[in-house]
Amino acid sequence: MATRTERLRKVVATRLKSVVAVCVNIQNPHNVAAILRTCEALGILEVYVVEEDVPFRPAPQVSQGAERWVRILRFRRGEAAFAALRAQGFRILAASPTGTLSVEELAGTEPLALVFGNEVAGIPPELLAHCHGTFRVPMWGLTESLNVSVAAGISLYFATRARRQALGQAGDLTPAEQDALFAEYIARL
Repeated sequence: MATRTERLRKVVATRLKSVVAVCVNIQNPHNVAAILRTCEALGILEVYVVEEDVPFRPAPQVSQGAERWVRILRFRRGEAAFAALRAQGFRILAASPTGTLSVEELAGTEPLALVFGNEVAGIPPELLAHCHGTFRVPMWGLTESLNVSVAAGISLYFATRARRQALGQAGDLTPAEQDALFAEYIARL
């Protein structure tokens, strides 16, 4: 048990609350699950889920239990999710094939929320209006787009790396927040 608690302490120390993924109406349960798993693996603490048109149902065989270690905040309306992010000082950027910024240009100097939309319809225009800007994953081949979970994985990797470099440390939770999260994780074991 000591090694398990030591591992939990190390994981908690590397959690980032200042980078979040926002999933808007993602319909394929495998895609949602893959995004959750990626977030957990990258140390992202929270995932915002907007379920305006599509219910949130991650595929457990893909998520591999990641939903136990990532806080999932669910919203019926996208505007409420974006208002909550803005109130916390997040810069909100939406994934788009024609995004203004490249993922390599994502700055780690401020809290960042990356928004990923529905596999077919993308992010609704009324929600795009709540974003500070857009970003893209550069495409060098003939394929015109990536699967949403792949795009999220690439983007979130760049965002967490930039944030950790700007912070000069692996995580950004206060000691009190780390203790609370550790207790939360122990209770889930």
